[in-house]
Amino acid sequence: MKRWAMVLLVAGPAVLRAEPPASVEMGDDFPPVQISSGPALTSTAPTPAPGAALRVVHPPEGASLPYVKSSFVLGSVDPGSRLSIDGQSIRVYPGGGWIAMVSYTPGANDIEFEVTRGTDVFNFTRRVYVAGPPGVPPVKPLNVRVLTPDVDAEVTAGDVITVTAVGSPGQEAGFVFSGSKKKHPLAESAVSRGTYRGSYVVRPGDEFEGASIKVTLTAKNGAHDTSTAPGKIWRFDEESPWVVEVSTDLAILRAASAPFPGEKAGYVMFPPPGTRLWVTGRRGNELRVRLSAAREAWIGADEVRFLPSGTPPPRTLAGAVSVEPAGRHTVVRMNLGQRVPMEVRPLDDGAGLDVLFYGVASNTDWVHYNAPQGAVRRVEWFQDDADTYRLRIHTRSRRWWGYDARYENSTFVLELRRPPPGPKDGSLEGLKIVVDAGHSWDIGSRGPTGLLEKDANLAIAKCLERKLRSEKAEVVMLRSGTENVNLYDRPKLAWAARGDVLISVHNNALPDGANPFERNGYGVYYYHPQSEDLATEIHEAYGDIFGRAQAFRSTHLRDDGLHYGNLALARTSQMPAVLTESAYVIWPPEEELLKTETFQCDCAEAMFRGLKRFVKKMRD
Repeated sequence: MKRWAMVLLVAGPAVLRAEPPASVEMGDDFPPVQISSGPALTSTAPTPAPGAALRVVHPPEGASLPYVKSSFVLGSVDPGSRLSIDGQSIRVYPGGGWIAMVSYTPGANDIEFEVTRGTDVFNFTRRVYVAGPPGVPPVKPLNVRVLTPDVDAEVTAGDVITVTAVGSPGQEAGFVFSGSKKKHPLAESAVSRGTYRGSYVVRPGDEFEGASIKVTLTAKNGAHDTSTAPGKIWRFDEESPWVVEVSTDLAILRAASAPFPGEKAGYVMFPPPGTRLWVTGRRGNELRVRLSAAREAWIGADEVRFLPSGTPPPRTLAGAVSVEPAGRHTVVRMNLGQRVPMEVRPLDDGAGLDVLFYGVASNTDWVHYNAPQGAVRRVEWFQDDADTYRLRIHTRSRRWWGYDARYENSTFVLELRRPPPGPKDGSLEGLKIVVDAGHSWDIGSRGPTGLLEKDANLAIAKCLERKLRSEKAEVVMLRSGTENVNLYDRPKLAWAARGDVLISVHNNALPDGANPFERNGYGVYYYHPQSEDLATEIHEAYGDIFGRAQAFRSTHLRDDGLHYGNLALARTSQMPAVLTESAYVIWPPEEELLKTETFQCDCAEAMFRGLKRFVKKMRD
């Protein structure tokens, strides 16, 4: 038996992910002596037979991982080879793929691989770095570090300034503003020792002109340590309103400012370009905007343009409402005079929608019904408070399954899209189905033997296309080959094509720290209530094919669940829209299945069956 000793020196690319759940990227091929894409490797023996002895897809060499106690490693070897990692024998699947969980400690970690191929044994080492746990700072030497405020902020009376610091546990802590001698207390967390938190409510007379915040930690013996917060505090100028206008069609109003660096708060609404917003504060690059006396939201400063000083805050009257036919669809129109923030909320029972307008007062004396057989049964309005006007649109059951809310100049338009007529036997004739093969140049995830998620997605999507066309459905493929289609252009293309249903085809992966031995199989995601029934039917069809005792074609997959998912494609409102994750491309048995046409078309069959059941219900 010949033994080769190797050190893996070539760095691989970082982990990538476009929409959650996370995915992994390709690492390196490691032939026994040298790698064509990097420096030569040292060896204690002559070059064996050509071909890679080991391929590590994830994690790449030199990767920096978050604090995790264990995570997955995946890749492939030549079929028939034996593999051990850190002395533990690892299962190698027929196609050569493998996956394993390894334990980590903070700092540098060397993962030791041993590959046995025939009479040859190859040893490899991959080094990755793992962040340490938050931990408790030592009591001695006494030390403190301020975490928040981490960016400059402009505040008004009533705002709460939160101060957070980490330091030696069990000490007395307080903070002061520059220019003031008054000390404000910080309390140590009962859950996280050494973490101190405190707050200050801004008073009407406070004048902050770039005030810094200094935290002091004091020991019982009188010793102390101080630290200054990274962010400074300014007083927001309230003398004249500060008004901005949305300048991009990708703008997002969020529920709060970023809780931590690099993170974002949840979505609230998606204001169209031209929407005017009243700014009442700033935190770093985020602007706080006033929706009503009781509600606020946050938007990025790079998503708006600043209007001239003296521009009045958005405030207007809601006029008469008209309900009109538009082909098989129904359109509700209301003049507002200007574009103000608006939010659509489908009712839980599916029997209508509420549209909330902020900065609007009612002058709605008339509602004109010019589409008596359309989706709208009745319209009424409410003035919820001085700033919030609510239009409630009562709909007829099963007369709509998507909506488009937009502005045409200063007129609000809500188009309720009606299911197309057709046979009631579940046939898809007359439907326009938009099929999205997820990813393109960004590739998505990558399997242990190198299968690209984008390729598996496209193969499934093409099989679905054939099945849909066999039922006389019109099919719009957002991607038919290797062309690059931007993620946020895909919902626009689906709407531009006036699709009736959108199905986005994906396959899954996991972030570092998750366990693929516990999480694999099929899952279905939706966002809008009107898409839930379609997602449920497709999820049930996956269960019929892959999850029952008598599994279709003898292939069994774990049920990874039906999920609400805040995903770009699922957020398409104009039609029922779902995103499918047929299998986990990082899981070797499922990667092998994804390479076969039979499995690809079985996945397409699940989407096809579920869609037919949904359409039959709607047409009934």
